[in-house]
Amino acid sequence: MKRLYLGFFFIVLFSLSIIKNISAAGTTEGMVFVPSGYSMMGTEYGDLTAPNNTKPYHLVYLDAFYIDKAEVTNEDYAVCVNAGVCSLPENPDSKTRENYYSNITYAKFPVVNVTWQDAADYCEFVGKRLPTEAEWERAARGRDDNRRYPWGNGSPKPYYLNLTKVPGDTERGNSYAEGLSPYGAADMLGNVSEWVADWYDENAYLVTETENPQGPVKGTEKVVRGSSFETDVNSLHAASRSGMLPSSSAYTLGFRCAKTIREVVNYETAASDRVDSAPEFFYVKAGNENGIFLIADPGTGYDTALIAVVPNGALLEVLAGPVNINYSKWYQVRTQNGETGWTIANSIVSADDPL
Repeated sequence: MKRLYLGFFFIVLFSLSIIKNISAAGTTEGMVFVPSGYSMMGTEYGDLTAPNNTKPYHLVYLDAFYIDKAEVTNEDYAVCVNAGVCSLPENPDSKTRENYYSNITYAKFPVVNVTWQDAADYCEFVGKRLPTEAEWERAARGRDDNRRYPWGNGSPKPYYLNLTKVPGDTERGNSYAEGLSPYGAADMLGNVSEWVADWYDENAYLVTETENPQGPVKGTEKVVRGSSFETDVNSLHAASRSGMLPSSSAYTLGFRCAKTIREVVNYETAASDRVDSAPEFFYVKAGNENGIFLIADPGTGYDTALIAVVPNGALLEVLAGPVNINYSKWYQVRTQNGETGWTIANSIVSADDPL
């Protein structure tokens, strides 16, 4: 049993493709991790079912980030309102429910009728930010295939998303486990559409940046992504995009927040820079293309706290170890940026050894 647990833990720790919900020191609770890398976004010219403003299909690179697993709820937003930072929703009702915002029955349902600035203020209040349009699409579609929906290319089903006439309104967030995105984000289609950070330009994808695109530098409308419970099933597409005046609000429109990785250690150390004081210094030599994670507590399993993402070639100072946990050796290390965490022994190599 212990060997099975060890194998499972090792895979979870070092395979980004199956990490669903790493919490980092409380700041990323309720968020999912989206790894860095290149991927395609938009749609192909030959896709006659996709809107023209989603074309062309183009390559972008994104740094790693976190995004909320679910849309911001009434109870979450109320904390910001009560702190005097956020404004009350423009309308306290939803489509079919009076006093939707303040009714405890709907506390865990998505907040609606908020403006773009309301959404941005909330995200800043909780130490996050609105996702960019490119980040939102990556979180919804993944990076390995040209999928139409968060769950793949299979036709929408009632158990994939809130797109039914019953209740004909919002539903509690994360109610559709079958409709999760490749990274575990819920309700990327259905329930409510979502504000994102970018200014809207119908032709933005014709001139988009290829690395961490931020969208146009100015505009009159802000981008809205996703779809709501009112969207026609035939027009559903995870690449769909539209614009609304930032002062607008609607009972079909909410938001979720994103967060930049606390620290991505973006440096490499050349062979000539090596320190001949092993075992005090080690280099990252992991099989994973993204390097390694430093975590707060070794051997604690799936929900362990993420401290940093450290690329191959980075120099680490050893503070303690090796410590034997679940038949594996662990070292406590410190990055050149000063972050301290634990890593499994076979992901690093002595500074005296060749990389």
